Amino acid sequence: MEKPKKIIAILIAYNAAGTLRQFYSSFPRHLVDELVLVDDASKDGTFELAKELGINAYQNRVNLGYGGNMKEAIRIALEGGADVIIDIHPDGEYNPSAIPAALKAVENGADLVLGNRFYDAKAPLSSGMRVWKFFPIMALNKIAQVVLGVKIHDLHQGFRVYTRKLLEKINYKNDSNGYIFSFELIAQAAFNKCSIAEVPVDTNYTGVKRGASLKHSLKYSFGIFKVMFFFLLAKSFYRTSMYERKFT
Repeated sequence: MEKPKKIIAILIAYNAAGTLRQFYSSFPRHLVDELVLVDDASKDGTFELAKELGINAYQNRVNLGYGGNMKEAIRIALEGGADVIIDIHPDGEYNPSAIPAALKAVENGADLVLGNRFYDAKAPLSSGMRVWKFFPIMALNKIAQVVLGVKIHDLHQGFRVYTRKLLEKINYKNDSNGYIFSFELIAQAAFNKCSIAEVPVDTNYTGVKRGASLKHSLKYSFGIFKVMFFFLLAKSFYRTSMYERKFT
């Protein structure tokens, strides 16, 4: 009989005290074996609130950036015995209702599962996504589909599920400490011909945040093209350390 997979959900947090309590109350904790929050040196008491709620919480002594915090959270989850890692933001932008379908995709053989906000083209706009972000994201998705050779419709969102098998195959530790980390990981998965699936995910872009600013969005977009450029080089003749397979 196959051993049951250990499922750990990681919450990457930075100044998330305003949304954490509501997120935690709506999170389907019965679907996971453990919930881990890694606070990236927040100034608003996120770590203290997480401990108060009973979440297994860690706090970085200095701010590591989004990618740096992701690496730390993945390390903690893997050392904790995770076979499957659910990556969902505690700011309430992504609905945890996507988790059962994502876990089912893993059961069916997926190494990496991504949420798809565009399962209904109007859904992100109706949930509050700014129009100036909607069309560039759609364009980036189309370009990345062709370059990476994947049939995934949303490559730039914040709900993902990783398997230990995937993380033991790619060099995610060599990836950026910034927001581009997640796309680099997807590119590595595509390069190593890992199985990538997608599931519908509902979003809630409301309030002051409503996603990244224009400045950060432009920086992220330039980073996407850089990642795709080196992906194409690695497919032909020049392979950077990011695209070297990791053996464990």
